[in-house]
Formats: sequence, structure tokens, C-alpha cells
Amino acid sequence: MKKIKDPIAVIGEGVTEYYYLNSLKDKFRQINIKPSYPKHSTGLDYLEQEIDKAIDAGYSLIICVIDMDNKKQGDEKDKYIKFKNRLQGVHYTKKPRTKYEIRFVENERCTEIFFLFYFAYTTRCFQNQPELLKALNKKCVYEKTEEFFKKHSLHQYFEKEGGDFKKALSNAAKSMKEKEETGRDYTYSQMAELFDALGIKSE
Repeated sequence: MKKIKDPIAVIGEGVTEYYYLNSLKDKFRQINIKPSYPKHSTGLDYLEQEIDKAIDAGYSLIICVIDMDNKKQGDEKDKYIKFKNRLQGVHYTKKPRTKYEIRFVENERCTEIFFLFYFAYTTRCFQNQPELLKALNKKCVYEKTEEFFKKHSLHQYFEKEGGDFKKALSNAAKSMKEKEETGRDYTYSQMAELFDALGIKSE
């Protein structure tokens, strides 16, 4: 696996992403993952604060991991689209003039779709997050609570329960390919793109 030359910041909206990304650190020591623990508010305001911190710290690539379940319609959808359009892409700091890029990695309905992809591929349209969590629980016991995340190192836990990280990457890439080909706007994960940027591929 190639080593990362430039520092990359990975920022999630909530504690799920924080604990999951940290669970990968022992396995992939050659990568530089810096998720920030969401100590206060979460959501777009939190993300922008963390993006600003990452810019000030000199990260050349800033990747935001996004749950889409609360951004599908109405005001929340409009706010997110404006937020994303304003921030994504290549930017330059003024003094000193340095280049950095912001990318968005989306999961629908939420990051747990990538966890489900550890075990199986699906195109099922989940009506809400609890429905997705129920499907994941058919593969392994899972609770979306900080207590559960502290008790289990998520990546290692999924593999211990019979899941496979490479399968998750492959399934995520497949979901995005089908999304592009069919226009499907549900049950997809861009996490393979995140790990590709970190030098980790499904093959």
C-alpha cells in the first residue's frame, strides 16, 4: 500500500465516524487519519468549524464523511447543497499561499450502510435509519450508542463477526457505479473513495 505524502484530515459529523475511523488506525498505520471527536454540537456548523481547524493546521486534503438520511428533502437538503457547493473543491490560503482540497464522502442512509456492506451487498431502499440498523443486526449485534462503540473496536468487531473490509470497499464502489448508471438516490456509500484517497483499495 502506498504511503501518504501529504497530510489528510477525515472529519465525520458524529461519534459513529469518529470511533470507526479510529478503529482502523492499528490496521493501517501508514495512513494519517485525524478525525476530531465531536465534543459539542454536530452537523454542518460543527463540520465547518473542524474544516477551518484543518485548514489552519495545514492539511492538504480534507474529507468530510456525511450521513444523508437527514438531508434528503426540505430545508436541510437545501442547506446541505449550498454548504457543499460553497466548500468542495480546491482552494488557496492567502498568506502563505498554499493549496488544499475539500471533498465530501456521502453515505445513504448513514455510515451504517458501509458497515452492512462488510457482510452483504444490497440495493434495498431503507425508509429510515432504524430500518437499516435492523438489517445490520441480522448480520451482527450492533447498537448505535457511544457505550457500544467504546466496548467494541468497530472494524475489528465486524471482521470478527464474519464481515470483510475488502468486501465492504468493493460493495461500496459497486453501489456508486450503479447509482451513476441508474440514477438511484438511495442505498449507496462513497467510502471506497475515502479509502482510495488514503491509499487503501479493494483490490
